[in-house]
Amino acid sequence: VPAWTDAHHIKHWAKGGPTVMDNLVLLCRTHHTLMHRKPGFTGKWEIRMGTDHLPWFIPPPGIDPDQKSRRSTTRL
Repeated sequence: VPAWTDAHHIKHWAKGGPTVMDNLVLLCRTHHTLMHRKPGFTGKWEIRMGTDHLPWFIPPPGIDPDQKSRRSTTRL
């Protein structure tokens, strides 16, 4: 449910990231908070917008040494 999510800037707005659809992804509060924490033991997830205009999630090396991109399959 979109009402239960936070909009996250892929390129942080404080670093010049625009508030446009191709720079935003909806995350639950827990995962949004994790995106703003310093990298822990496993590293930090990255998010990139694909040419398909869908977010791709790249796990840190501590979770996936190959850092294989994953696309969300959730549709709102």
